Amino acid sequence: MPAPADAAAVARTRLLTVRFALIVLSSGTYFSGWAMLYPVLPRFVRDELGGNGVAVGLAIGAYGITSSLARPTCGRIGDRHGRRALVLGGMLGVALSLLAYHAVSSLVAAFAVRLLFGVFEAAAFVGLATAAQDLAPDDRRGEAATYLSGSTFIGVAVGPALGNAVWERGGFGAVWTTSALLVLVGLAFGLATPEHVRSATASGPPSGWVHRTALLPGVALGFAIVGYVGFVSFITLHVTERQLASPGSVFVTYATLILVLRVAGAKLPDRYGPLPVAAGAACLLAAGLWTVAAARSAPVLYAGVVVFACGVAPIFPGLLAWVVARVPAGERTHAVATFSAFFDLSMAMGGPLVGVVVAGFGEGWGIFAGGCAALCSVPVLAMLARRQAPAVTTAPVTATG
Repeated sequence: MPAPADAAAVARTRLLTVRFALIVLSSGTYFSGWAMLYPVLPRFVRDELGGNGVAVGLAIGAYGITSSLARPTCGRIGDRHGRRALVLGGMLGVALSLLAYHAVSSLVAAFAVRLLFGVFEAAAFVGLATAAQDLAPDDRRGEAATYLSGSTFIGVAVGPALGNAVWERGGFGAVWTTSALLVLVGLAFGLATPEHVRSATASGPPSGWVHRTALLPGVALGFAIVGYVGFVSFITLHVTERQLASPGSVFVTYATLILVLRVAGAKLPDRYGPLPVAAGAACLLAAGLWTVAAARSAPVLYAGVVVFACGVAPIFPGLLAWVVARVPAGERTHAVATFSAFFDLSMAMGGPLVGVVVAGFGEGWGIFAGGCAALCSVPVLAMLARRQAPAVTTAPVTATG
């Protein structure tokens, strides 16, 4: 039987606990639910509401406006009152906003619902991402971020395939209802989120509306996500118009790749460093999107999807781990909120910007432009490497509730 000191040491290095697994499961289920709208909402906006490419981009990315504005406030709430309130309140609000699409009959209403969705999505994600980091040992934060963000991206990949299948069988209304129910299942798993976090390292309340440590990593992430939003917003229309493949099969392929790559590469950011991994990922992301944009056959299309997935898989967890390692525990939610706000800003701005290119030149050129934006992450990461701050060593964190 291990001595108490040995048991404490094991506890500090153990990552895969039941509570951590439930948080990861909550994230995957929750994101699968609302991501069902990705292939369905563009059709709804174009076919039912009469919107063009710009309107499709706004319908997908408009939530980023309110989500990015809400995240810093969510971060302060999480640091002061615990992560569980963010997770449960956020997911409940997301489920209600998804059900609200049953009443949408105009573009204005569609945008309004998406904006409301953004506020609640910000709370849920910030709570989940910070709770996963709270439960991770200091030397396994990259691995923890990989598993959490892996479940996120798997959900965002599985959700569209499920949404497309539900739409084909039951129409738009079935998608709205099914997506809300999946989010509520995620809420049930989210009950495992620790209510309070105590750290032996005291720190005062974070100053400023945003956390400065997270700014440059957030900018790098933001450029990459412009490419991602171009893919998820317009790949359905792109492959349909060129008759390259079924949109559902593309999303299933992407989901499978993300699952494999997340598990196989979970330790890459900790082993090789988050910044080099993120720079390589940005290059792969861009190359994959350019291949998808130029594809005139199914084999070339799927080759591009493979390369794209190899870029998407490691970039978020690596940068998130870099940020969390450089802030005290009492500022963790604030920093995560600032960093992840750039995801929302890119969804808000990237969707319409790519939509402008699509409206003028077609879906292929829009996806190509997204790849160009993703490549802009590389010089930002080079700047960050030159200014790299040392990691903060913190005392063990105790999660309760």
